[in-house]
Amino acid sequence: MEKLAWHFDFHSHKQIRINDDPNVEGMAEELASAGIDEIITFAKCHTGFAYYPSPVGNPHPLMTGDAFGDVVRACKAKGIRVLAYISFGIDGEAGRRHPEWAQIGNPDHGPRITEDHFVSTCPYTPYIDALMLPMIQEIIDGYDVDGFFFDTMGAMGVCHCAWCQGEFAERHGRNIPRDASDPDWGLYGAFRRERAWKVVGRVGRYITDQKPDFKVGFNWVGTSRFPETMPEGVTCLTCDYSTVGPQSLQASYHSSYGKTTDRTCDVMFTDINNGWRDWAPRLLSGLEQTAVTVWAHGCRPYLGDRLHPTNRLDPLSSRAIRFMGKVQTALESVAPPVDAEQPGEVLMVIGPHGIYGEDMHKFACDYSGMVASEGTHRLLLDAGLPMAMVAECFLAMHLDKAKVVILAETEGVGADTAARLKAFVEAGGQLLVTGRIPDVDGARMDWLGVSREDAPWQDHIYLPLWEEDLDKSPVLVQGDFHRVLPDEGTEVVLHAIQPYDCSHGMRFGHATGPISFECSDQPALTRHVLGQGAVWYLEANIGACYRTAANYWQADWFRGLLERLLPRPSVRVVSEGGTVEVVAHATEDAVWAFLINHGGEQLCHGKAVSRVFEWVPPYPVVLEVAVPEGKSLADVRCAGRKLSCEVVEDMVRIPQTMDSIWRVVKVSWR
Repeated sequence: MEKLAWHFDFHSHKQIRINDDPNVEGMAEELASAGIDEIITFAKCHTGFAYYPSPVGNPHPLMTGDAFGDVVRACKAKGIRVLAYISFGIDGEAGRRHPEWAQIGNPDHGPRITEDHFVSTCPYTPYIDALMLPMIQEIIDGYDVDGFFFDTMGAMGVCHCAWCQGEFAERHGRNIPRDASDPDWGLYGAFRRERAWKVVGRVGRYITDQKPDFKVGFNWVGTSRFPETMPEGVTCLTCDYSTVGPQSLQASYHSSYGKTTDRTCDVMFTDINNGWRDWAPRLLSGLEQTAVTVWAHGCRPYLGDRLHPTNRLDPLSSRAIRFMGKVQTALESVAPPVDAEQPGEVLMVIGPHGIYGEDMHKFACDYSGMVASEGTHRLLLDAGLPMAMVAECFLAMHLDKAKVVILAETEGVGADTAARLKAFVEAGGQLLVTGRIPDVDGARMDWLGVSREDAPWQDHIYLPLWEEDLDKSPVLVQGDFHRVLPDEGTEVVLHAIQPYDCSHGMRFGHATGPISFECSDQPALTRHVLGQGAVWYLEANIGACYRTAANYWQADWFRGLLERLLPRPSVRVVSEGGTVEVVAHATEDAVWAFLINHGGEQLCHGKAVSRVFEWVPPYPVVLEVAVPEGKSLADVRCAGRKLSCEVVEDMVRIPQTMDSIWRVVKVSWR
């Protein structure tokens, strides 16, 4: 089980006194007593100030002594690893002193130089060689740190500075396009992608060439925003996800991805109620809920907090540290052994084409490609199945354990991925493709058993019910729906129900038309047998719709679909209302099932702030665990207490009442 880590935000205005009344020894004692073994502390912030007496950088004008060095020395004396925080891509002082280094997002406005706040800097100017690398070297030479955390990676975004313009013109013989409507926008995205990994690799290798054991991470780099293999020099992945919206659900999404990559992954969430914009703390129950979610998936929870400018812990930080130390201890007492593995039966695949677009036009400036995968992740969670999300480049590492693979509204995949997935189906796997037929090298994937018309037929449809659910209502899914043309031999499982007398673009009241009384002749769900397995194609944007609308009946319907794709999962939680996630770990002799209650937070989008005030009333769920071949049930326990259960058709059924944030149920075999 990965240890809890702590990140101390320290962005400071020039008029704030720094290190004026420190208590770094007390800070280190609190951290060590809580079992926290790693922290991030600031060497340079977004405002551009160094928090050590840097001859190269710009030390904070009201700093007493060496704030950064004091924290490093105190924490190292307690055996705590320390990473130096350096703002990469935002540097107010550098931008004010060198306006030519500033990033220019809009060529009509020029650089945004503030008088005393943040300024976005471009890493392709002399900024890296003149300031960044020399400061890194100062820290390597002068302080006993264990690595670096670089933030933020907005430096990979759009920039029209002289250096960027010059390199693009030299490479392509034209100016940088002004916006996404320009036909060269994809060319520019590919250009930025190439340069981004080049500069990230350069900075990372500059460190690891000197210090091979150092931990080096760049915020967001290599996470689900950038689902590809990272250059050498990036030794870990760090996901500092949005502070708005449901925190534990976002933690689950990013941990589901981080656990399948080729290096360790830290998932960062905050102790702050309103994101980084205030000092009001979140409720401790919300911190526990989120941290356990990250731990359950096998990633490291990194709690984002504020360090008081005096260079001591705020009392609310001490409160959170002590509480989370107790949570860590409680979880360690029931956690599975390190050799336990997660089943990996359900995989969702994402990749560069799906996130960046096939021509790379979305790279580091448009993350709408994540919407469908976020929604599908939540559908899977509410359907009760353990899942993992995997980048195309890592698919081969996990495909041998998979039984169901999902491509959720994916624009395209690479040829190698398509070949692997086809072989997976032919060998007996189930592939679910939703929302669109992916492209492979610019052409539609041609072995799914269907084709579809380019022009949309409806902008919302209703899905018919499963035969066991005929007392419920058909399920509305919003988003463009196209006419599907099944190949010969492809089974039409369900036909779409169209809105009554509506066509695409027609507005009925508030835009959603009432249901027709009969199914149309247009396929909504097809099944195409390929070898020993099958491809299921759902012509509905159910993932994106669930992400934005959180339609309960979509989750209920999706549960029925998954029961057809995977009738006997190794582990499943049956929860009528969803909201309970199950994450399983298994050895030959036992299964440890984490049950995480995501209740108390609502699915939402936009800029709403997620707050948890109290839990929903206790409600019943059933944990189901398949008895492995050649084994029989020995025992079922939770926190040492024996649980009642029954075995039905080689499935252990364990009734539970979810009246806690989390629990771990251990099922032992003989």
